[in-house]
Amino acid sequence: MTKIFTKIVACAFACSITMASANVVSTLQMRLSKLENLSADYHQILKNANGEMVQQSTGTIQLKRPSLFRLESKTTPENMIVGDGKTIWFYDPFVEQVTARKESSLLDNTPFVLLTNNNHATWQRYTMSQMGDTFTLMPKSPKSIIKKFTLNVTKDGKLLGFSTTEKSGQQNIYQLTHQNYAPLASKDFKFVMPEGAVLDDQR
Repeated sequence: MTKIFTKIVACAFACSITMASANVVSTLQMRLSKLENLSADYHQILKNANGEMVQQSTGTIQLKRPSLFRLESKTTPENMIVGDGKTIWFYDPFVEQVTARKESSLLDNTPFVLLTNNNHATWQRYTMSQMGDTFTLMPKSPKSIIKKFTLNVTKDGKLLGFSTTEKSGQQNIYQLTHQNYAPLASKDFKFVMPEGAVLDDQR
């Protein structure tokens, strides 16, 4: 009788966690749905596993739902990441190389895909929790190099910042300022190969 009762309690507890997580997903998706377009400046802070700052950079970020984003560093090296809905392009001017990856291959390892993704199946790849305007997303895949994503989104859909914590302990923190929500053109997210750059096509 005791074993049966224990199983019932365990099942009820598991169900309550599932429902709570589903409610968090719904809340976050509702807030992000208000974020159709975004242009902002960012301040990036990179910390090592000991919590020590090892690098800072600044740049601009642009998002357009669904599935379009552009991140350009204004600090040397002036890296660029562009997502056009199918491919994610990473340009490193230091080595004059462009790496191209399928968006679907990076679903568990980059917050940019999540910020612009409306696909229900993609969101099911994470366990989520919420504290105020802060949402924590933990990839379910053991292959992910990311331990957790954190998104800071207000009720009216204003994105204040986001961060990633890798399983190694390294943290990548983005703080946003000068947010502008005016419509962006899809053509702004078309990647153009820089002159002289070599393509590493991993699609």
